[in-house]
Amino acid sequence: MSSQKSNKPKQKKKSLALKFFGIVFLMVFTFLIIAGAATMGYLYLNKDKNQLAGDQLKEKQEQDKSSMWDMFKKNEKRKINVAVFGVDEDGTRTDVIFVTSFDTKTKAINLLSVPRDTRIELTEMRWKEMQNNNSHRVPKVVKINEVHAYAGKAKRNEYSVDELERLLDITIDHFVKIDLVAFRKIVDELEGVEVDVPMNMKYSDPYQNLYINLKKGKQKLNGSQAEGLVRYRAGYAEGDVGRIQTQQLFLKAFAKQALSERNILRITNIVRTLYEYVETDVGLDDILQYTKYIKDIQVDNIHMETLPGEGKYVKGTSYFIPDEPKVKEQVARIFSVSEENSNDQKTTKSSQEYSIQVLNGGNVGGLATRTQKKLQEEGYQVSSIGTYKQERQDSTRIIVKEKGMGEDLKKFFVETKVEVDPHALPENIDIQIILGLKEK
Repeated sequence: MSSQKSNKPKQKKKSLALKFFGIVFLMVFTFLIIAGAATMGYLYLNKDKNQLAGDQLKEKQEQDKSSMWDMFKKNEKRKINVAVFGVDEDGTRTDVIFVTSFDTKTKAINLLSVPRDTRIELTEMRWKEMQNNNSHRVPKVVKINEVHAYAGKAKRNEYSVDELERLLDITIDHFVKIDLVAFRKIVDELEGVEVDVPMNMKYSDPYQNLYINLKKGKQKLNGSQAEGLVRYRAGYAEGDVGRIQTQQLFLKAFAKQALSERNILRITNIVRTLYEYVETDVGLDDILQYTKYIKDIQVDNIHMETLPGEGKYVKGTSYFIPDEPKVKEQVARIFSVSEENSNDQKTTKSSQEYSIQVLNGGNVGGLATRTQKKLQEEGYQVSSIGTYKQERQDSTRIIVKEKGMGEDLKKFFVETKVEVDPHALPENIDIQIILGLKEK
């Protein structure tokens, strides 16, 4: 995946503000990316003449993937998935991670937040690539926001998207990466947001250049004041719950303002102004073609969720551990598309046609042999077995050459995830099963 790199000013701000900017910018920018997708017969005019996105980006888009419009024409009823990454103060780690799914039939928008500390295990091939791209030691198990840092500058966006796809077992069509400075910029560009501030808020931190002085009551906030509202932490009887309620209050007010008739009329100029603050694989010319359909987006059709799981310490490190059964249910509900609504369905291939290797990555002796016997009784070709020589695996991994393979093997295991990684497979092996600790 390639990207357009903007020369973006750096701003020393705490990461909290970024979390809300991620949602805020998403509500405008991503809408513009995808809002026109469901409109039938729309003519994609003057694309070759429009140079706003830059010759370099266009060349890359032509080489790496078809234009958004081509994708939409071929899959008019499909869901479009856009990853949104908010980078931290120095631009190294992704402090905010969202995946947005847009249903082009119902025009519903679902935002799934992935906690930055989500624990993932890198594939052998990806780990080696990161080692080669990094002067520091790269662990096999990382937090998902560390992928952006370990990947190296040239591969940050590609690897971040890849690992998000692998975590959720979905396809991501496009990405948007944003930084802190745009939070205030976008609110000011919309000429402020009217919010009912729940209480008096006063805070001063010269070191962070943060000065909050808001009075309780309904008022229009500019970009700096809005930043203070969402960053304020003290005074909530409910703790974080109360603070989140205020944040949601702001987001609803923002969406209402962004989708107002006046701002819809100004949306082209707004997009032109904000585009320089993002890094994305979507050209400005593509986005501008769809601005006329922003009015189709309704605030009530926006739904926000967070990846289910819990925080835990593993070997002295704090991680967010996803609840895999709940994640599967959530992902299916948000991202799946029924066959009648999609021409982009993933074709499942029978694993009985391929050569399988089974490796014991758990602690139970003889597990690979028993698994080989079970699979052979079901008609599968297990050509070799052995012991996995790397770190023990929590869950079973099925590594395949291409999408659609290995899905029919998942039913034999307690918890498993299919990974497409052809470079990690030994010669003459099409599917590798690494048994996890949860298998008995």
